Amino acid sequence: MRLFFIFCLSILIAFAGMALAAPIPARKSDALGSYDAQIEQEQSEQKEQKKKANTLQKDLQAAQKKLTKIASSAQRNEKSLSKLDQEIAELEKRQTQLRADMEGDQAALADLFLALQRVRRLPPEALILKPDAPLKTAQSAMLLKGQLPELYAKAEALQKKLTELEALKTDLESKKTALNTTTRSLKEEQSKIAALLEERKTLYRSTQNDIRAREEKMQKIAAQAQNLKDLVQKLETEDNRKEVRKQVHKAVHTKPKSAPTPKDGSARLPISGNITTRYNALDRFGAPSQGIDIEGRGGALVVAPMGGVVRFSGPFKGYGNMVIIEHSKGYHSLVAGLDKIDTIVGQSVLAGEPLGTLHYETGGEKPVLYYELRYNGKAVDPGKKFAGL
Repeated sequence: MRLFFIFCLSILIAFAGMALAAPIPARKSDALGSYDAQIEQEQSEQKEQKKKANTLQKDLQAAQKKLTKIASSAQRNEKSLSKLDQEIAELEKRQTQLRADMEGDQAALADLFLALQRVRRLPPEALILKPDAPLKTAQSAMLLKGQLPELYAKAEALQKKLTELEALKTDLESKKTALNTTTRSLKEEQSKIAALLEERKTLYRSTQNDIRAREEKMQKIAAQAQNLKDLVQKLETEDNRKEVRKQVHKAVHTKPKSAPTPKDGSARLPISGNITTRYNALDRFGAPSQGIDIEGRGGALVVAPMGGVVRFSGPFKGYGNMVIIEHSKGYHSLVAGLDKIDTIVGQSVLAGEPLGTLHYETGGEKPVLYYELRYNGKAVDPGKKFAGL
């Protein structure tokens, strides 16, 4: 009996130890507190991410404004350089012409001077040896006397040309000095632009995560397009698909956030230069041009003609490197003939913001940029947007 009692007591003690060792279940209020803490942490992280995104967006906008301002100054300097190049070329041409004229005038004057000297130095002995000499001498003297006014006129004209030549030299030196100063200023601006472009690229990539996929998709669309009109239509179709997806997303969930299309701003030509082919004029192939050709300097800055969103960026068939920008109200800008492209598909650009640089031309010809404005997929006269074009 005593042994049975000890056995039962041992079993009770063992059960008691197991009960004490088991964890106490968490109370409901403790679990709710843990969930609240997680929610607060997530909300805090979301706020931090939103704050960071807003900061990046503000930095990006600030970089864009700086770029637009410096680009405007750079284009003014490029325009000044083009004008100085033309003026220097004209001055040098005039200088060459003057020197050639003066050489001819000097030769004529030298002949007249020699003739005068021969008459003046005729010795008296010649009159005795040749009785006809006085008559010929008198005739020569009369002839030369009649030519004296012409001699004086030529001498005066030569003096004027010499004075003009000296003025040309001074003007040339002045313009070449201005050319060097403007070139240095432009190089400084180009360095600033390059740094800002790199900053813009970094900031833009920080706010986007599907850039490579979009670029690859646009290249596939470009490869499938038959011509420029077809490319624009395919891009518009792709935009419409995106809009449908947004509407579906809005109906099912919440409206996704997306940057609005920038305002058109003040319309301007993509580069500083002369228009060599106008809209509807015959192009180099003999067909009516659907855009305009602008002659510029190799490496010149190419900017967005109006604010918008870059829908295509890259090479396309015979147009070389091209950028297509979507503007508001159904307009698109096509800028072709770039050497380097400094913008990304999906990027918002302001009017006057850099897109890249103009290509270089060989053989002494000036490079040409092609610009086309389209409305609802059809080429229209750029004069609709550009006053005085």
